[in-house]
Order: sequence, then structure tokens, then C-alpha cells
Amino acid sequence: MPQPAFGSKSLFILSFFALITTLNLELAIPLSDPKSPPSPQGVTLTAVGDLVMHMPVVNSAFSAKTHRYDFRPIFQEIKSQLGAADITVGVLETTLTDEHHLQSGYPRFHTSYQLAEALRWAGFDLVFTAHNHALDQGVSGINSSLTHLETVGLPATGTRQSSQQKPYYIMEVNGLKLAFFSYTTLTNGLNLPSARRWALNTLDFNKIGWEILQAKAAGVDGIIMALHTGNEYARYPSPADQQLYQRLCALGVDVILGSHVHVIRPLEKVMIKDPFSTYSKTCLIAYSLGNFLSNQRWQYSDCGLMLTLHLQKKLWPPGLEIKLLNCTPLFVHRDYQGYRILTVAPPEKPDPTPASALPTPLQEKLREVWSDTEEILFDWPGGIKQLHPPFF
Repeated sequence: MPQPAFGSKSLFILSFFALITTLNLELAIPLSDPKSPPSPQGVTLTAVGDLVMHMPVVNSAFSAKTHRYDFRPIFQEIKSQLGAADITVGVLETTLTDEHHLQSGYPRFHTSYQLAEALRWAGFDLVFTAHNHALDQGVSGINSSLTHLETVGLPATGTRQSSQQKPYYIMEVNGLKLAFFSYTTLTNGLNLPSARRWALNTLDFNKIGWEILQAKAAGVDGIIMALHTGNEYARYPSPADQQLYQRLCALGVDVILGSHVHVIRPLEKVMIKDPFSTYSKTCLIAYSLGNFLSNQRWQYSDCGLMLTLHLQKKLWPPGLEIKLLNCTPLFVHRDYQGYRILTVAPPEKPDPTPASALPTPLQEKLREVWSDTEEILFDWPGGIKQLHPPFF
């Protein structure tokens, strides 16, 4: 039987594969090749509320033996959670000093610089410094705080030492580039000299819009904003608050972390037109994460919220994918040993701490915090429906 004739195209293909086999060239990259570009893994972001450094909290950290302040025990019990995220952030609602005799609490906060050391040790990667107490010690207080934070390697955004510095902070982790903004609407009636107004970020929509454009031009994938605003102790955002937050979302902010009101407020997902594309986008709003640390011992203010988000770049439609991973109530416990920040476990689950270590009044308090947190978060239209995934 006659052999089938091969055309020139078929002969070329056979010759090509024979050449690859002979020379053992790996021109095709297998799916499991470790050299291939990894799929986007995203970033985990943990956020907490205000660190309000009242003097009872500060004094509890002083050691008469060493004559030093050691704030680390306050964070010991949540250190593992803070350190587990790729990025952990919170609001540093004080100024820092190395002159211990000048320390003060409310109404003009000024705290030992050793707090910065403890925050870095506990797992914080960035602190927000735009708040109503940012000017408590004037320009020198801003400069002193930023110097001490820089010394321990803890970045900050919201205040600046130089007008040449960016008013936001860009961080790139796992291939995801995020810009962190910190703004306040309040300064307690204190003002900066006119020539140094740039030193503190106060709310200005035109300024924020321009800065977001700059950040996007720098290749930023997502915008995270800490906003210090609202009526203190009001557990629900006002219509004006809602409009303010949604306006920021419309400018291009992806996640807003509210602070200042010293109570937990609801969470909400908002769908809005993306100003940088023709598509819609999701903006996650935390109207207030409450107090992370303070000496406010009354109901609703002796607790806070710790959020952990997973952020990932979306290729289509373009934007930032935001997933809520954890929503954990926190309680600021005070006893003869000092202050400790505790996570609050669901009432139906045993607390990881041995029962003998939790007095009955403390157990009852933790149940109250859990119940109050469920109430404020679940009752909000468009808010979360449970304190475990899926949240919304």
C-alpha cells in the first residue's frame, strides 16, 4: 500500500517537535512550573479603632523597678491576631514624648514614646494620626510623635513633618499596592499656623480627590481611608454621616474606617459608580470601630471591633475585591494587674482562656459586649447579618 504523502506544513511540524525532543528544550511551561507567575493571592488587612491614652492606662504601664513604661502586657492576649495579618492598622489618638514629666491625658494627650515600641512589638504596621487630639501639643507634638514612630519603624499617615512628604502612605504587599489616607473633621478648636496647615490632614473633598488621582497615577490598586468624625457616643451614623461617607466612596475610596465616636457603629457595603471606570464598585464602610484602648469604663465605650479583610486585585471588571474575613468584638479589661485587651468569644463557644481565669462578673461583661455588638451591627439596613462568614 502506498505511504501517505506529507505536505510541507506537516513535515515542518514533525521536524519541529523532533528538534525539541533531541535538544531537550523546555519551551512549554507546565501549569505547575514554580517559575510561572503566581496567581494574585491578595492581602489581609486587620483594623482596630482608637488608642485613647488616658492617664490611668499610661500609669498602669509604669514599672517602679525599671523606671520605664512597658505597654506590651496590654496587647499580649491579642498579639497573635494582630501579627497574623499582612497589614495591621489603628488610630493613635495621642502624641508621643520622651519627656515623661510632661505626660498628660485628657484633654491634651501626651504619652511616653514607649507606646510606639509596644505597638510595633504587638504587630502594628501603620498608625493613623489625623484626629481631634493631633494638635494637643502643637506642631512640636506632631514632629515628636512622627520622630518616635520612625525610630521604631512604625509608619504613620495623617500628619507630616514636611510639605514635601506625601499626605498619604503607599504600601505594596504580595503584589497589591494600597494607599492609606487619614483625615479628621475635628481639631477641638485648635489650629495650625497658616504656613503649616499641611501638617495635619483635615477634611477637604477637593484636596482628597486630587490626592486620590495622584495615588492612582502611581499605580495604586486600592484606597483605604481612616476618617475621624461624628458625634461622640452616638451609636448610629446620622444622615449627614452617611452622605459624607458615600461622597468619599464616590471619589474612589474602597474602604473607610471610621473613628472618634468611642462606640461601635454599623458596617455597610455600598455599591457606587467607580470614578475610574464605567463599572460599579463596592465600598466597605465601618462607621466606627469604637475604642481599641481607653479608660472609658461604661457600656458601649469599653469595647471595640477588630476587622480582618482580604483585599485582592480584580482583573475584570477592574477594581479591588473586598472580602470580610473576621469581625471580632474586643473588650478593654482592667484589674489589679492593669489593662488587657481581650477578644470576645461567642456565648455558645467556650472562651480559650481557662474558666478559672475569668471571674463570673467578667464572663457576664463579655456576654454583654457580644450582645451589644450583635445589636448594633445586625439592626442596620444593609449591614452584616451574623458575626461569622458569610457576614452580609
